[in-house]
Amino acid sequence: MAQKIAVVGGGYAGMAAAFTLAEAGVKATVFESAKTLGGRARRVESGGFFLDNGQHILMGCYTATLSLIEKVWGEKQPYSRFPLEISVDELEIRARKLPSPLDLLTGFLFAKGISISERISAIRFLGTAKLDADRSVKKLLEQYHQGEKITRLLWEPLCISALNTPLASASARVFLAVLRDGLGGSGSDMILPAVDLTSLFPEGAAKRIREAGGEVRPSTPVRTIRRMEKGFELDTASGTLHFDQVIVAVPPWQLQRLGLPPVEFSYQPIVTVYSQYPETVSLQRPMQGFSTGLAQWFFDRGKWCGQKGLIASVTSAEGEHMKLRHEEIAKQVHLETSARIPGLPDPLWQKVIAEKRATFASTPDLFRPKNATAWPGLHLAGDYTESEYPSTLEAATRSGIAAAKLALAPE
Repeated sequence: MAQKIAVVGGGYAGMAAAFTLAEAGVKATVFESAKTLGGRARRVESGGFFLDNGQHILMGCYTATLSLIEKVWGEKQPYSRFPLEISVDELEIRARKLPSPLDLLTGFLFAKGISISERISAIRFLGTAKLDADRSVKKLLEQYHQGEKITRLLWEPLCISALNTPLASASARVFLAVLRDGLGGSGSDMILPAVDLTSLFPEGAAKRIREAGGEVRPSTPVRTIRRMEKGFELDTASGTLHFDQVIVAVPPWQLQRLGLPPVEFSYQPIVTVYSQYPETVSLQRPMQGFSTGLAQWFFDRGKWCGQKGLIASVTSAEGEHMKLRHEEIAKQVHLETSARIPGLPDPLWQKVIAEKRATFASTPDLFRPKNATAWPGLHLAGDYTESEYPSTLEAATRSGIAAAKLALAPE
């Protein structure tokens, strides 16, 4: 008899799991409490515009995520792909069209805004940094004699944007893993979705899951999961349902609500401000960083997804800005945008999205649970499970695929 497998959670991890099961010929049933698939990477609507629940960027090293997107979209490419370009204040680093590692090496050697000694110091760090034990990124940078300027313009922006955790408390081991995969070669490419994050993968995955005979049930929360003598019972709004196996793909703070053992993390916020200006307004680059001010990165969405005049700003990790009202944040971001674009008019509208638990804090030696649990047949999926990557879409999709493979493994 065919196994009945439930996937609780319709974010990237859950949809990756269900899609993998569908590819293997298994009819999975996905339960998602929200009406929109994608979890913390989902579509939101504002004033007739489709936005994302926070501006996201993918990297060329996101091999699992990109593979799933390719399977859903086929030959179409729902994103723009740019060679690595790091632009923060006066710093400019551009990867050259050369084989790896020459692309990155020449990019650093010809970098603008930092001295030749700072360029050589950064190259030496990338080539020699290693760990005998995990520590903070701040301590790692001090150990390898990275100066104040190169830290402020390069390492700190990369750390905060990748790990969403301040230098003083971010894991050096995770940071080095990101640098290893994300700098150099096609893995360093910046990938900016041309469609909203729900359309990018979850929606297409749902279509494939249904075509394979499975079900995707949005607006259907699971209240509890009970372990039975054989299989599991799920209490839902539509009744109590029995499944042979369950993949739990909800955020870790929801596990206890479902009747499962809790997994404790500290969390970090991300604030995205969307500012719609007249269509003629644009930035010099698709993505520009700044080391001072509230907004850390500005994204010109007109340059890759056709939303002309729409500027998204992102502020990652904790800070005093979390004490401000949304109107105050929006006003400050406009002032900072005005300082970079002379003669900028007032925005036509702004929307602030503040995700207080956007990611877990990626701290040294952080315990992250495995996909397998003490309950046979119950598997965890999510960006928080054991991985060398921080809380990213790639960590989520890899975890979902791993959980599905556990469910498919013979007993």
